[in-house]
Amino acid sequence: MGRFWWKCAALTDVGRVRRSNEDSVYCSAESGVFVVADGMGGHAAGEVASAIASEWIAERLCGACMTMELDQVEDRFRTAFVEAGREILRQAAENTAQLGMGTTATVLFLREDGRYIIGHIGDSRAYLVRDGMISQVTRDHSWVQEQVDRGMITPHQAKNHPQSNIITRALGTEAYPTPDLYNGEVQAGDTFLLASDGLTDMVSEEHMLTILEEEEDPKRCVARLVREANLAGGMDNISALVARIGESS
Repeated sequence: MGRFWWKCAALTDVGRVRRSNEDSVYCSAESGVFVVADGMGGHAAGEVASAIASEWIAERLCGACMTMELDQVEDRFRTAFVEAGREILRQAAENTAQLGMGTTATVLFLREDGRYIIGHIGDSRAYLVRDGMISQVTRDHSWVQEQVDRGMITPHQAKNHPQSNIITRALGTEAYPTPDLYNGEVQAGDTFLLASDGLTDMVSEEHMLTILEEEEDPKRCVARLVREANLAGGMDNISALVARIGESS
């Protein structure tokens, strides 16, 4: 297996309805660590929670993970999520205005040896585009997704369900948050998209794929994704992070 490289870009936007942006993004090509976090809670507390998540998790994954065994990296992921969740709880306990704050966190870690690891909690998403097809890697931790899994509603009904904003797992809601972990091997030409629901609720997977295929440059790509979400209504904060994979010759 050859050595891999990547180019990336991230953009977050307040949207057209919300007064403040409670999303946070972290994008580091050097460390191979990428985070999208979507905060929740009144008095701008969601902004605090998502910033804690992105900063704490990124700090704990950067560096040594490039040389660790896969099981060690996954342990580091779990620890990072737990520590970020506890820090959110600690700060909320010290400031009553921040009580109840929480956040999603979807984290991608790329290694030069061709492995990827994704950690996920909440309903922000990670997608993989490969061979002209887009697939959702993560599974939403939401009440609506649980109803789909149980066969109570269809995926089509879930798209515009009035309770689609109910999240069943998040950082800041429990002492031992448990992320779902995914791993695999990258291929040259792969593209990863991390997105908050402000993008995925406004832009269909088919339209996202068209943009990802048409815009080679990650900066132009995330700008267009955000623009399309705003044109569709911009009902929530919008975050998009794109990482494109290449292989060294």
